[in-house]
Amino acid sequence: MQKSRRIGAIVAMATVAAGIGAATAAAPAAAVVRGPQPVSNWLQQVRANTSSWITIHWRTDRRVCDVEVRVRGDRVKVDYPGFRRSTSLSRGDTLRPGRGDFSRIRVTPYAQRTGVTRLWATISYDECGWRSRTMTRTAVLSLPVLRNTWPGGNGGPGGPGHGHPGGPGQGGPGGPGQGGPGTPGQHSGPGGGHSGPGQGGPGHTHSGGGQGLPSGAGNNAGPGNNDQWP
Repeated sequence: MQKSRRIGAIVAMATVAAGIGAATAAAPAAAVVRGPQPVSNWLQQVRANTSSWITIHWRTDRRVCDVEVRVRGDRVKVDYPGFRRSTSLSRGDTLRPGRGDFSRIRVTPYAQRTGVTRLWATISYDECGWRSRTMTRTAVLSLPVLRNTWPGGNGGPGGPGHGHPGGPGQGGPGGPGQGGPGTPGQHSGPGGGHSGPGQGGPGHTHSGGGQGLPSGAGNNAGPGNNDQWP
């Protein structure tokens, strides 16, 4: 009786040990990801509100073909080379074990502060057979975003300059000449009038293009000193 119990205990312990071993062996197998996957889930940092080209590096444990990559993000605009709706790999659409490759995209994150934005990269592929079905896989990527402190940052144009427009020059146009026309003679009759030129000289003008008047006429309209009285 005791021998039977001892045999039963041994069998039970062996069964438990076998189960633990199977679970331990299955865990690494379940953790292994087959097919293409990103080399790293962290991407290179970019500036906010600025378009930047980045790369997503891929690796695989088996050969895959017809690779196509689409990316979307939270408050991130994504563009592809050639204005297409998707992208592939730099060396074609085939990825082989031990030979990584990358996809190139352009991102424009809309943010007002430094932080990390999430991207979802969906890669579709097949196993290069005639009847291979297309499979897809989505990876979550982290995109570090730096606050844009350049002039005109945050997507807006730069502010106006501090300079003011130049004022008018200090030099105005020249004023009218100071010299007016000659004053009339002191005697309107013949005889004592002077025959010399008037006292008014030529107008004095400034360098700014003065409006000086021409030199005045003689003071006397009457005859000179040599005239005789009747």
